[in-house]
Amino acid sequence: MNKQIGILAVLAGVLLSGALLATPSLRVANAQGNETAQMDQGKGLPVEAWIKVLKDKNPALANIEQSPDVKDAIGKIKAMKDPREAVDAFNALQALQQLMDLKSAQEAQ
Repeated sequence: MNKQIGILAVLAGVLLSGALLATPSLRVANAQGNETAQMDQGKGLPVEAWIKVLKDKNPALANIEQSPDVKDAIGKIKAMKDPREAVDAFNALQALQQLMDLKSAQEAQ
């Protein structure tokens, strides 16, 4: 009889421990789901607002606009059918822009 009670106590402890361990991960999963749902409901990141804030804080950048060549490249990337190819092209475009900016900064020195 005592052996059965001991086995039941151990089994109850294991089940309770498992339940306690699973509860925080469910909260994290739920929080992630809520964050994702909020992002899906909106229209993406507020990029225009961030650009405005940066330009307001840095008057030297106030008249900087996106190059027509970059807008054309982004249009071509959006038209791509393969998502992987589009992501690769977008990453390459960003790297190219950063390298060209670095080159301009080096030439300015």
